Amino acid sequence: MLVKIEEIQEPGLERTEEVDLAVLRGALAESEGFALKAATKLEVSFKKVSGRVYLKGGFRVTVVTPCKRCLKDQTLEFPVEFSLRMVPHHPEPVENEDVAGPGRHKGKRRHSKKKDDDEAELSQASFELDEVDAEPFDGKTIDLDPILREQLLLALPVTVVCQEACRGLCAQCGQDLNERDCGHGATKEVDVRLAKLKDIKLKN
Repeated sequence: MLVKIEEIQEPGLERTEEVDLAVLRGALAESEGFALKAATKLEVSFKKVSGRVYLKGGFRVTVVTPCKRCLKDQTLEFPVEFSLRMVPHHPEPVENEDVAGPGRHKGKRRHSKKKDDDEAELSQASFELDEVDAEPFDGKTIDLDPILREQLLLALPVTVVCQEACRGLCAQCGQDLNERDCGHGATKEVDVRLAKLKDIKLKN
């Protein structure tokens, strides 16, 4: 999904686009156990100020992932929201600076006032200039696909459980302890990673 910088005029640009589900599925392929079920349209706004582009957008996704304890699939729906400051790889020269020649700064003052007005307007549009993350771009187009991939991965929950009281699976027989007690609860469980240590005999 590409946006040309020339499309972003003085008032800014608002876009509502279908999200490429293949892009999101490709991102989740790098995650641990998450699979995409659905996604809403992307709503994103752009504002251009002094060669930089500020964008703010979001969409909602529905994913399926197993419970960390009992491994039963869980369906989650959550928002993916982001605010970014796009900075050109090679910033354009400052326009109108020192155009009046040595000792005269009319052009420079005009640029500074324009910049201040733009940034004041941008702040009123709910962009937080000092808080949004910076991302590089080629100065001509913004490719939203890698942004959506990254933001989706950042929005994924760290741990998913079906319920806080989930008892998980029996370490010995694999029985789902939420369904019934298999009777192995009284047996002291041994971490499989440490099981071989019990056969080690220490020499005095």
